Amino acid sequence: MDLFAFSLVLAPLIVIIDPPASIALFLGMGHDLDKKELQSVATRACVFASLVLLTFLVAGEGLLGHLGVELYSLRAAGGLMLGIVGMNMLKEGQKPSRKVIPVSTGGEIEVDDSVDFGLVPLGMPMLAGPGSITLVILMGTTYGVATVSLAIFIVMALSLSMFFIASSMKNSIGENSTRVITRVMGLLIVTTAVQYFFDGMEMWMITL
Repeated sequence: MDLFAFSLVLAPLIVIIDPPASIALFLGMGHDLDKKELQSVATRACVFASLVLLTFLVAGEGLLGHLGVELYSLRAAGGLMLGIVGMNMLKEGQKPSRKVIPVSTGGEIEVDDSVDFGLVPLGMPMLAGPGSITLVILMGTTYGVATVSLAIFIVMALSLSMFFIASSMKNSIGENSTRVITRVMGLLIVTTAVQYFFDGMEMWMITL
């Protein structure tokens, strides 16, 4: 394997996935979980994100083309998804713990429901977001599936290691500090979501 070519794949993938940026979200949404549960969430998130990226690496371009979905739509949708999560974090300062179901009479039913945030939003779109999905599709056509797949595994292993370290440090962070961190992270997530959305709109405008 060409190590120089591999570095050209690995470096931008680390930058765009940005594992440290997910740690505050990981701790904020998992503030009521113990170390073992947090590590289980982290494992699910990294495995899920790896599967998403590998799927789009192998079949992404053809799949999106078959569905008639453009890359700018993917970025905009990822921004909307991330924005909803960020707004909830800003409002509650903690992991959402209830599911609200609208009913035809105009009211709402609240159901206690533990949210598996390891899949959404931690696995996707935080780790496997519109940017990283777009990047692996483009790099796969340039450097090959094997090279990009190895880079994905390395980045996810790095992410998992950071999550495990963070879960071990969880007890040193108080509940009030966690709420503050969660609200700050919520603001950053909303900002990122808006950027994703406008990036998608900008890409759409170019096609007009």
